[in-house]
Amino acid sequence: MAHIPRDLTDRIRDLERAVRQLTSAANRTPAQTDVSGRLTVSGSGSVDVVDSTGRLRVRIGVQDADKTLQVWDATGTLVLTL
Repeated sequence: MAHIPRDLTDRIRDLERAVRQLTSAANRTPAQTDVSGRLTVSGSGSVDVVDSTGRLRVRIGVQDADKTLQVWDATGTLVLTL
């Protein structure tokens, strides 16, 4: 069997440990729900825009198999549906 320098095996072990840590960290990270910048939604999903109180203001997406844009005013009244 070929002789492998100890420092090389230590580096490989460190890399393997780092990959395990990254993999487990990725599995513990919650889904991203806040987006700044561009957002792409595919399939039958929708985008909801809510204010700081959690009140729905705008929904863009698919509802009942139809494309839709809905807008609510400050009182929560639906004011626009396309």
